[in-house]
Amino acid sequence: MTDILDQAWQPSPDAFANAVGNELVLLQIKRGTYYGMDPLASRIWKGMNEGQSVRQICSNIAREYDAPLAQVEEDTRRFLEDLRTNEIIIAA
Repeated sequence: MTDILDQAWQPSPDAFANAVGNELVLLQIKRGTYYGMDPLASRIWKGMNEGQSVRQICSNIAREYDAPLAQVEEDTRRFLEDLRTNEIIIAA
C-alpha cells in the first residue's frame, strides 16, 4: 500500500476553502461540515494546491521550525488521513 505522503492530493469537488486571517476554513458541502485549520495546516493545504509533493512540504516545515522530520511526517499523515476520511481531499 502506498504511503499517504507519497500520493498527490487535490481538493474534493465537494470541498470549499476560504482564508480567514492566518487560518483557513474548509467546508465539506455534501456533509455540511466545516473545519478550521491553523496556520501550519493551512500551509500544508496551500502547498498541495500549488503542486508541491507532501514530502517536500514536510521537509520545508521541519527545516523552518527545526522540528524532527519524522514527527512532522507523522503529524501530516494523520492530518491527511482525517481530510481523506472526511472527503475533503481525493487522490489527484
